Amino acid sequence: MSSEHSAAVVPAALRVAAQEYGLGRREGLVRNDPKRFPWAAVLPIGLLGVLLGWLALSFAIEDQREQGAWYYSLPLIVLAALPLGFVGYFLFIWLLRPPPPQTWVARHEHGVVWQVGGGEPWAYTWDEIASVTRQGTKVSNGITSATMHQLTVWSQDGAEIVLGDEYGGLAAFAEGLDEAFSRVRVPQDAERLEAGARVEFGLVRISTSGIELGDNRIAWREVERVDVKQGRVEVRRRGERKPWLTLPAPGFPNLLVFVTLADALRRRGADGG
Repeated sequence: MSSEHSAAVVPAALRVAAQEYGLGRREGLVRNDPKRFPWAAVLPIGLLGVLLGWLALSFAIEDQREQGAWYYSLPLIVLAALPLGFVGYFLFIWLLRPPPPQTWVARHEHGVVWQVGGGEPWAYTWDEIASVTRQGTKVSNGITSATMHQLTVWSQDGAEIVLGDEYGGLAAFAEGLDEAFSRVRVPQDAERLEAGARVEFGLVRISTSGIELGDNRIAWREVERVDVKQGRVEVRRRGERKPWLTLPAPGFPNLLVFVTLADALRRRGADGG
């Protein structure tokens, strides 16, 4: 499903709220499909069960033909039954549970608005958003793989919206939202830093003097680089082979803001500023 839908099907309340809050033009839109089965999560496990089941059946037939005892393959049959049982249980629960409400989330030039079911929309400018967190988890059975995405947006007043792959086009939508939010947040946090404040990014805090994690601290003049690669955030000290700090990139709040500010402060520290 496309991340953008025809204006004719977008709830009127969503458009009205965006206009009232002055959010500007709409730049992205996603909605969930309450009846959509989450194949990205279940299919790799199901395929693994089918593969193991095929192997177990082949071995059982061979054992029966050669030794007259198919049950020698019983451990492999039981092993194959585990992922297939998980898929069956998941499908059973999915068919019985009540569907989640229809939810729309729109990204606009100056903020975001969402509506859950037929309730009142929640509209926030970028200044009213506290944090944006993206996650991507790769699920693989050795043959096929899929990446499960999640986007979490927290407002300053505590409202939270969590989006998963049940929202069509989430990956591109999340990237655009994260970038739009970060463009506004970076100068705001830079101003706070210059005023002497510390800015927190989950477990990590930064200031104009360095990076802090608990009782550990590193000055900017000691930082060689700040990298995000292979799903990890790394801070490297000059002259050392191992990273001074390694944290998972998925779930790191305001990651783009952190990397942008850290790189600017590192450069200034290297220049003696």
